[in-house]
Amino acid sequence: MTQGEKAEKFRDMHREGIFVLPNAWDVASACVLADVGYEAIATTSGGCAFSVGYCDGENIGRDGMVDVVRRMAGGVSIPVSADMEAGYGPSPEDVAETVSAALGAGAVGVNIEDSDKRGPRRLHDLDLAIDRIRAARKAADEFGIPAVVNARTDGYMLGSEEDMFDETVKRANAYLDAGADCAFVIGARDGELIGRLATAIEGPMNVLAGPGTPPVNELGEMGVRRVTVGGNIAKAAYTLVKTAAEEMQTSGTYEYAEGIFSQPEMHRILKGE
Repeated sequence: MTQGEKAEKFRDMHREGIFVLPNAWDVASACVLADVGYEAIATTSGGCAFSVGYCDGENIGRDGMVDVVRRMAGGVSIPVSADMEAGYGPSPEDVAETVSAALGAGAVGVNIEDSDKRGPRRLHDLDLAIDRIRAARKAADEFGIPAVVNARTDGYMLGSEEDMFDETVKRANAYLDAGADCAFVIGARDGELIGRLATAIEGPMNVLAGPGTPPVNELGEMGVRRVTVGGNIAKAAYTLVKTAAEEMQTSGTYEYAEGIFSQPEMHRILKGE
């Protein structure tokens, strides 16, 4: 598929039903997910940053993230959506530059967050946040493919005791009106809350799933369209590194390697055969 054809396929996946969009962090993990049979994948900003030695939170920088995205998008034949954090700058112009760079690297979708990472995390002023999504939409349209803009709102990540439901719904719908294809609510795990959000948000909704999140079929019944897992698979892989290291250190055995991919199997997966 051409990049434009991948973008059309990915956009169409948001139009009905529910789908899982697993998050990869390097070429090999992207290839494994494609080999399992997923029709599209997303990157994880945290996992991508960890893989090259940075903490999450835009520490990798725009150029560093674009380089990782380019490698991943070039390593698989399926659509790749790029987690571009908060756009690597507060202004709409920053967001536009980031979106253009991600699409130029081969991605067909982008995540843009609405929190300001300069100092203590806080939500961008709503008018500015809307302008940032408009800038993302314009940059995607000017690139010339129907790229998916996934607008993330971070109210439930702020650690406040304030009820963020109304603010979250207002922002999600405003971003959809500004040209986003999907609204991403992070930090909501409770099934009752997710169902209320999905009902109130007037367009496709993405949730970040993890322990305690309802199963995919239940999320679909609630009206959720897209499920991602962020850095969870990457952190699970790094946790296995720790488990293996501790086994060798304490018992001197190697049982962690039971059932792992063989060298020929890894080569087959990387070649996409």
